[in-house]
Amino acid sequence: MSEPAEVPDVDPWMMDVLSRLPGAQVVPYPAWGSQTFQVGGKHFGRLGLHPSGARIITVKGDPDVNAALVAQFEAVTPGYYADKRRWISIEVDDPAMPRDVAIEALETAYALVRQGLPKRVQASLG
Repeated sequence: MSEPAEVPDVDPWMMDVLSRLPGAQVVPYPAWGSQTFQVGGKHFGRLGLHPSGARIITVKGDPDVNAALVAQFEAVTPGYYADKRRWISIEVDDPAMPRDVAIEALETAYALVRQGLPKRVQASLG
């Protein structure tokens, strides 16, 4: 059995976004060598490494919006190790990738997962 991978540090800009999302948590996931982003115990994103070595965030999204982002940006691909329609992966260190697109993707992923939580859990988040 292999050793768990080291998990990457979450960038300050990501932490800033996550701090504005009520109930959002960063949960290390050493078995995947990643940090997961969760709300109400459900994953809405993950920071990890693509096999190419690129740092990526993989986030949930609307399938049509995801397809448009994949078509528009080289740094956006169908979700690595995830449902290829509902998840996308974004190379966060690609200089051609606008930071605001990655921020919006994180916020959208959070909103999608949050709205799927039971009403009592949503209410407890504030």
